[in-house]
Amino acid sequence: SVEEFFKLLDESGLMSAGEFDKFLAKLPPHIRTSNASTIARELVAAGNLTEYQAACLYQGRPKGLVLGNYVVLEKLGAGGMGQVLKAKHRRMDRIVALKVLSSKAIDSPNAVKRFHREVKAVARLNHTNIVTAFDADEADGIHYLVMEYVEGADLASMIRTEGPLPVDRAVDYVMQAADGLSYAHKNDVIHRDIKPENLLIDTEGVVKILD
Repeated sequence: SVEEFFKLLDESGLMSAGEFDKFLAKLPPHIRTSNASTIARELVAAGNLTEYQAACLYQGRPKGLVLGNYVVLEKLGAGGMGQVLKAKHRRMDRIVALKVLSSKAIDSPNAVKRFHREVKAVARLNHTNIVTAFDADEADGIHYLVMEYVEGADLASMIRTEGPLPVDRAVDYVMQAADGLSYAHKNDVIHRDIKPENLLIDTEGVVKILD
């Protein structure tokens, strides 16, 4: 029902009761008294919610849509340890990527320790060819790492789309990745999982090492 949807929306922290009431007041009466899916579509169309947020709420999953100062916008990917989400800092309006531990991983002390090791390792690194870490925190039992958001595609996706790369581009990407790895090694950080999926190429052709 609309009432249940509103309760989930309120629990998520995405909109206050006052904001939701103001939004409903602007809608035509026949939409205002319709069902939750229609209201959700109206919120998305008006820019109050993203499709990802609306889907999570409609599925009864409000937890984790707001983590500290970060509002989750959409899902970027997933792995064995958890998922990567696109988010926005509420005050700074800065778009970031959040690496979030899965609930299964949180139940494993070893997984949490491994995550904290990764957080400390990446915090020591500041290089053009390595994704920058801004922050790390925990909210409502959810552990997350805040990283720069890179507009682009990983190397594996690029090759699937474009096919084999020209030699000069391939050499350029390998050299950039080598520069980033060399810097990490000098700072006593070993990657252990270099593969095309962990090499992001931004819109300027700059390689960013992930994970």
